[in-house]
Order: sequence, then structure tokens, then C-alpha cells
Amino acid sequence: MSASGEAPDALDIAPLDESQEDERPERSLITFHGVMLGMALLVLIAALALSFQSGEKVYLPLLGAALPPSCAMKLYYGIDCPGCGLTRSFILLAHGDLPGSLAYNPSGVLLFGVVLFQIPYRLAQLWRIRQGRQSWNLGIAAAAIFSAIFAVMLVQWGVKFL
Repeated sequence: MSASGEAPDALDIAPLDESQEDERPERSLITFHGVMLGMALLVLIAALALSFQSGEKVYLPLLGAALPPSCAMKLYYGIDCPGCGLTRSFILLAHGDLPGSLAYNPSGVLLFGVVLFQIPYRLAQLWRIRQGRQSWNLGIAAAAIFSAIFAVMLVQWGVKFL
């Protein structure tokens, strides 16, 4: 019962104390930036670890096993999608072959740059949050970069069909 003698509404929720309220956004930001950092590192490690022979099959060299095809469009319809060649492009970039990477998918160079950028950016974000500072927001810049990458993917895809 409330101070006025009325029963509390079923939707009344006790407020969090201030320390819990402040920790939740910080914890979720740390988790988010940590996961993004981990994913970027995983992509780069995979690009370094994987290889392929001239053609389409990507291999795990330590096991000598080919990875299954990952493009449903190519598998079911027999045509490349805008992202076809990105894995091979990343592998070649990780091994220092820029011309080969561009030949497989020109947008791979741009996306690889974005993945590389994630490492110092996410580390800086984590450092800022732990220092009690606000994290950076790259909203418009990130949207512009991903729009440009998407445009490059569509243009190179269209050129393949001409």
C-alpha cells in the first residue's frame, strides 16, 4: 500500500539506486565495444590463417580442409552476389597482395580498412569509458563510409555482369 492508503499500481516499479543506474549503460557500452573489438580481431586472425588456391575454395591450412561455400546466391542461382570474393579479398590483403585483393572484390579493401580501424577505435572507446568519459559517436561518418562501401559493392557487381 502507498502512503495515501491506495494499493500500488501493478506497473509501479521501484527506482534503481543511482549507482546501479549509472553502471548499466557503462557496462553495456564496455560489452558492446569489447564484442566489436573481438569480432574485428577474429576477422583479421581468420584472414591471416586462411588460404586459398587459385579458384573458389578457401582452406584451413593447418587442417587442409576446405570451408563450405558461403554465398547462397552463387550456390542456388549460379551468379555472384555483391559480396562475392570478400573472403578471398581479405585473405589476400592480410597476406599483403593488394592487386589480387582488388581483383576479387574492390570493396574488400575498404571493408578491410574498416575492420583494421576497429582495433584502435574500440580500444580508445573502452579506455574513454573506463576513464568516465563519454564514448565517441561516429553516426554520420559511419553511415557515409558504409554507404560508400555499399555503392562500391553494387558498382563492381554491375560491372561484372557487363
